[in-house]
Amino acid sequence: MDTLGEVALIAKKMGMSIGLEVVNRNEGYLYNTLADAREAILAVGIDNFNLHADTYHMNIEEEGFYTPLVETADVLAYIHMSESHRGLIGTGTVNWNEVFRGLKDAKYTGPLILESFTSINPDIIAATKLWRAPKYPPDVFARKGLEFLKENAAKYGL
Repeated sequence: MDTLGEVALIAKKMGMSIGLEVVNRNEGYLYNTLADAREAILAVGIDNFNLHADTYHMNIEEEGFYTPLVETADVLAYIHMSESHRGLIGTGTVNWNEVFRGLKDAKYTGPLILESFTSINPDIIAATKLWRAPKYPPDVFARKGLEFLKENAAKYGL
């Protein structure tokens, strides 16, 4: 916690905030649930150090979407909206109604960041384990993903 606190203080002096992204157990072992990260953030106790959620990782580690989002609302500042297969959002197994309802009830006001991956770059392919070609080209990921986010954000009043 000391190191995280030092980094957060340096960032604060520079007018920056730091988001601790929770990743699944296959990509990291320190913070695998939003509750784990919340505990660390509160222990550091610096207001520019906050929670970065990601629905892809939540789909693997959390027991649902709604409760973890609501229970970490006090530190939640950023979220990647990503599908279970890292493809086009709305076409996998993420329970998007729970996600949007959770964000609404958490009174989330931060950005909704679309995160889909394409296999156009060898480094991205290796880092995200995209061993097969995506179903859609990058422009469809962006256009359809943005439509999905805007439609649901409006539906849930975000």
